[in-house]
Amino acid sequence: MDEISMVSYQMLCMIDARLRQLKNHEDEFFGGINVLLFGDLLQLPPIKRSGAPVFKQPDHLQPATHLWRLFTLCELTENMRQQGDHTFIEILNALRIGELTANHFSILMHRVIENPSDEFATDKALRVYPTNQQVNNHNAAVLNLFRNKGSRIYTIKAQDQLIDATRNTDNLNLANIIPTDINKTGGLPSVLEIFVGAKYPTHNIQRGKSMVPEGQVSMRVKLQTVKTSFKSHITEIVWPQFRRTQMYETDVPSVWIDFGRDGIHVIHPKAIQFPAKFNYGTAERRMLPLILSWASTVHKMHDSTVDHAVVYLG
Repeated sequence: MDEISMVSYQMLCMIDARLRQLKNHEDEFFGGINVLLFGDLLQLPPIKRSGAPVFKQPDHLQPATHLWRLFTLCELTENMRQQGDHTFIEILNALRIGELTANHFSILMHRVIENPSDEFATDKALRVYPTNQQVNNHNAAVLNLFRNKGSRIYTIKAQDQLIDATRNTDNLNLANIIPTDINKTGGLPSVLEIFVGAKYPTHNIQRGKSMVPEGQVSMRVKLQTVKTSFKSHITEIVWPQFRRTQMYETDVPSVWIDFGRDGIHVIHPKAIQFPAKFNYGTAERRMLPLILSWASTVHKMHDSTVDHAVVYLG
């Protein structure tokens, strides 16, 4: 598991229980398999609603075995990502323990810009914000910027259906039982705006490789894990039945995306099943597994590398 600082103790318990079930070894921790944890515990903690830090067992889970104490520490001492930039390494090391000096602040303040331009322009450098609402606002602003420039932007609506109803569905408005939270619909949005040239990171898709969300476990084997790329962009839109353009809002196309060094790959629509609201059973959404990426929350940026970024300071 990567980015272990973002994994809560409660999540670690659920992983332990699930692995015991999958391996049919109920009496062995983590089902008897080897578990490796990677990350820096002084980096981003779990979001508040997910639970306590992975190393802190909540009172209500005592006196059960403290799962964190089952692991042995192996410290990595060489910084590979920022190698060669000793000033940046020094600032990062001071920041992680809350001991920034006046000189560190001076270096950082020289990077503050009020009117970003060139490679830091609104539609170029990635913006990093603390909240999803700020991310959505920036992505919408960039879309409008391209729309005003004359880009042909298509609005795609997800194909939702109820596939396993457990209640009477007469006169039911499907929209009322589909969760509005993207985290409860398998990460697939209800509406997506796309155009050739738009920047989109893929969301948990498999294109010969496994793309795994940060802080989660990949149960796929013999597949290489690839980090999300914030540089990827659409090069071609392929509409259903080889049509030249969109005919209906519920037309969900495939797209060719340029992943830079990873090459150009086709991304097809994906179907995800999830619980419908109010115990109506199981719903299914079919949609492109894409999200806009001119901006991102700081949590999603964890362990990502970009050439240029503008960080919101408040």
